[in-house]
Amino acid sequence: MIGSTDDRLVVCIDLRHELDKVMGSPTLDERFRYAMREAHVRSADVSRVLVIDTVAELPTHHAAYERLCSDPLVSNLLCLAVGPLPGPDERVLSLPAQLRPPVAATLWIGDVRGIGWRPGQARSLALTDTDIAADDSTGLEPLIDLLRVAEVFDEAVAALSELPSAVASPSLRLLVHEVAEQDLMRAQLQALDACVSPPDDLRAGRAPGGALDVLAGYVQAEDLSVEDCLPESSLLRQAHWRSIGRLSEANDRLDALAGWRGLLMVGEPAGDVVQAAREASHALADYRDAIEQTFEWADGRAGLNADGRDHLAQMGIQLPLVPGTRPEEVGGELRRQVVQQLRRRRPLPEIVSWLRDFAARTVPTGSAAQLDRLHRICPDDLLDTLREPPPPSIGTDPVPPALWAAAAALLAGLSPVGVWGVLVVLVLLGAGAARTAGSPGRVPPATAGALAVSWLVGGAAGLGLRSVGMPVWTGTPLLVLALLAAALSARSLWVAAVRQWRSDTGLAEAGEAVERLGEVLDQGVLQHWLLADARAGASDQAKALAHLVQSVCDTLAEFAEQLSRRARPAWDSPPRDDGRTGPAGGRGGSTFAVEYVGQAGQALKTTLAGDVADLVAEVLAPYWEVVLRDPSSAAALPVASRTDGLMHEYMQQLGKMGTTPPPPFASASAGRPDPATLVGVDLRRIVDVLLPDSRNDALQLCSPDQLRMLDRAPGSARSFGFVPHAMQGAFWKAAVGSAGSEKGPDDQGNGADDAPRNNRWAAHGSPDVVGMPEIVWTASGRFAGLLRLVPLSAGAVRSVWPDADVDDASSDDSSSASRAPGETG
Repeated sequence: MIGSTDDRLVVCIDLRHELDKVMGSPTLDERFRYAMREAHVRSADVSRVLVIDTVAELPTHHAAYERLCSDPLVSNLLCLAVGPLPGPDERVLSLPAQLRPPVAATLWIGDVRGIGWRPGQARSLALTDTDIAADDSTGLEPLIDLLRVAEVFDEAVAALSELPSAVASPSLRLLVHEVAEQDLMRAQLQALDACVSPPDDLRAGRAPGGALDVLAGYVQAEDLSVEDCLPESSLLRQAHWRSIGRLSEANDRLDALAGWRGLLMVGEPAGDVVQAAREASHALADYRDAIEQTFEWADGRAGLNADGRDHLAQMGIQLPLVPGTRPEEVGGELRRQVVQQLRRRRPLPEIVSWLRDFAARTVPTGSAAQLDRLHRICPDDLLDTLREPPPPSIGTDPVPPALWAAAAALLAGLSPVGVWGVLVVLVLLGAGAARTAGSPGRVPPATAGALAVSWLVGGAAGLGLRSVGMPVWTGTPLLVLALLAAALSARSLWVAAVRQWRSDTGLAEAGEAVERLGEVLDQGVLQHWLLADARAGASDQAKALAHLVQSVCDTLAEFAEQLSRRARPAWDSPPRDDGRTGPAGGRGGSTFAVEYVGQAGQALKTTLAGDVADLVAEVLAPYWEVVLRDPSSAAALPVASRTDGLMHEYMQQLGKMGTTPPPPFASASAGRPDPATLVGVDLRRIVDVLLPDSRNDALQLCSPDQLRMLDRAPGSARSFGFVPHAMQGAFWKAAVGSAGSEKGPDDQGNGADDAPRNNRWAAHGSPDVVGMPEIVWTASGRFAGLLRLVPLSAGAVRSVWPDADVDDASSDDSSSASRAPGETG
């Protein structure tokens, strides 16, 4: 008997308060739809109706039952008739004629406080005492909640249909797997707090991996290079090489100028260098301006527009598609990252922080933001210097020329010509200095002084050594060496001047500027133009998702605050200890038939935290495609209301069905702990309730005087147990263990009521546990226990019709049973 209650709804109608609603509406459709709205379902099977009525008012509600039983939506009706018989000597239960099989059945609860009794005993075993009345509605709540479980409802109706008149008095032993209300609220608040509170080690972001790493700038796109986007045939690349060529030509002319040819050249030796520097200046300016114009036209700050793409195409720039950067691919990867973090139970503020950091990293800055950088790399002053270089200077290092001048004067003084040779050297040194400076007046005094002193010292030393006497054959060589040293002194001045002029013209800075401009261009291609659209779209998508997740986080935080305010009074009040079986804060009245079991352990807290994370994923589920396709729509989506609605539905499910049935949005329902694990219930307690010896502890819901109306034969009752389906495997293990430890191999039970009624449960592979009743496996995880239906004795039930005498109506019960539902008498 395994089934899902997802589309099966037991509609509960309390005729004690809703008679006008049943009789006043044109149809019952609206009443059923109201029940569906209460259950937060949009489509449901409403063919099961549970009616609560009083024994005294039952005969007067004939029209209501006729309407309910004849409604095409109703297949089965179960009536809970509550209260003692009208008179103290009355021994007959009067029922409307419509309450009969196959449509309707009746459970008579004569006294919700119950007595300790089992079929076969003539007297009651125990009298119970609680602070509720015999027909107190709070004492009925656990039984009503149990019968609203579709599987239990169906089994109860089926069992009643096998009894005379389909009427019985229930005997109940109920274990409610329910954590105390204040403990459950604490666990819920802890789960919500873990979801909405930022962790202590919150970090700005992390590398997401894949194409998102490329968009965020952590890595470069694989299999793509600048050459793929900026081929050599492009105008910008040609301008780059043209600038390098003009600068190389200017440097080559300077190198040539620094040689002997430049020193001995007639006319203006630096003219060719000046012209080459001007051409290099024009080429460099054109290169910078072309990059600047392209950066302005194809900014890419919000993606590339048509004009920008056209301009890039004209410049020969190609933008191939980077794998994984299509909007749908980026959006899908962002969605996968968020879902993965939700499955890892990461706090929502951490997810929001990651999304915002990714959005900040991927938002395009635009190539226009690099214009100032272009002018810092290649300023106008550099171009002006190249265009109009300063005149050459003689240099600032006179040491090498002075040493050569001293050597020339020394050698000339040692030569046969003596003083005349020294004077010739002086003339040559002056001519070299004037040639280098451009005119005698431009020779720096320091350089002239150094050369003069060196000449004077060298000449004096040469003339002094000559007086000692030199071989005649050394005269000519000494004179040649003196002239060569004078020439080397002049060339040394010339080379130093050319080196200084190379620095003054800015050719070195211009070469560095070309390389750096090329780097900026490459960055613009790869970071601004190639990924402009993908980065702009990814940034917008990440911002939109961050907005959605933040909205969910804020709504959950508000919900937690409201829950905390509701829970605070219960926490502040002292726990109630009045000897009842049920815990403080337990739902429903406390009777000896009902036992509330459960505690909030780590398994429950972990499961609730997982449910909250799955709820967040469920909230976002319908909005992924909308937001990723149109990020601007994020602000208008009803995320807060959907979050609030799902949280209220989830809280309602926890209250009605317990923590075991996974909510519809649970992502890992197969691995959800069973009810015993979630609320800390020992399965042996459930087994004990269903074993033959323990079933005698079920509480008969009648008074001692009302026992005389029951069929007390041992084999007359119908019994079945109910256990959450999630516990099935663990339950049978516990049942086999209990049976093996408490029964001998030859023990076959001790009564007809103890034997199973059929083998339907065995057909599902269940073990053969002696004496175990039929088990109904329920989707609800809140209830486990035993329901025993004791039929009323012969003549204790009579069917009545409107406007008929009560005595006449009781004369023929079989004739009334032959009438169809809705037939008038």
